Amino acid sequence: MTNRTTSRILNFTRPFSMRGLAEVLPAGSYKVITEETQDEKLTYPTWQWVSTQIHLNTNSDRPESSRVLSVEPRDLEVAYLRDQKTMDARPQVAFSARKSNNRAKRAS
Repeated sequence: MTNRTTSRILNFTRPFSMRGLAEVLPAGSYKVITEETQDEKLTYPTWQWVSTQIHLNTNSDRPESSRVLSVEPRDLEVAYLRDQKTMDARPQVAFSARKSNNRAKRAS
């Protein structure tokens, strides 16, 4: 099996939290590593997610104090989008124009 690892830096401008994480993390730059494996049973290349980790440097003066947490990619994405103000903290629901008119009448 072929594996691949991608690394990126996410910059959070405000303190943030994620589902499943008991603490609020400070604003800053975080290294995120994603591991995937290639499914070789198919005739075309597909990659299956294996793990995502975020590196937390709790004290930049002491590298030994850094931690690595396994996180769900969707939870990390939601936290990042919320930080970038691209996504509201409340869930958004989309309706077709016809259904939204019916629902608006019921709600009134």
